[in-house]
Amino acid sequence: MTTVTNAAPGERAPQQSRSRESWDRVMQVGMELFAERGWQGLTIAEVCRRAGVTPPSIYARVDGKAGLFRAVHERWLEQIRETEAAQRREHVVEGASTADAAANAARVVIGVFDAHPAALRALIDRSAHDPELLARGGAASRHMLADIAGTIPGRGGAAVVRAVYAECLLRLVYGPRFLEPLDETDGQFRDRVVGLAQKLASA
Repeated sequence: MTTVTNAAPGERAPQQSRSRESWDRVMQVGMELFAERGWQGLTIAEVCRRAGVTPPSIYARVDGKAGLFRAVHERWLEQIRETEAAQRREHVVEGASTADAAANAARVVIGVFDAHPAALRALIDRSAHDPELLARGGAASRHMLADIAGTIPGRGGAAVVRAVYAECLLRLVYGPRFLEPLDETDGQFRDRVVGLAQKLASA
């Protein structure tokens, strides 16, 4: 169960334990539903049906569908931050060479995309129609990439992680054949992008 530490703008967080549990269930269902069906499929009626709550219990916490989505979006941002931190713990090695650190940073970025493809695809799609979401998502992405770039010695870390991020984004949105003549497997993609990161860092 995902419990957010920072409420979304306009979200009226419950105070009682039982209410918090119910709201956490609503948020978990909302996250799953958005990842499955995108903005159009995130409806209060379906969230109520899956979470076993009534519409007034949602309207007491947020202002309609837009408020519900802002709360769900905040949960997804936090989940992505947690995934990035976990990937850093797994892959980043203190004292690694520049090339190895770049490879490890690439694995962190790839790991974030691998963990949440459906949700990220839905967020990217919605961002094209929601300037506020685009701004918040962009700020979160810049912050994440700056943190990951800081694990690479020297001054080229930002260029490395931006290149890796762009590769992951293109694959997520357009599929494995957008820039490649043949489908790349996930393993082939990972090896190629990790190699690219090493070359860029060593240039």
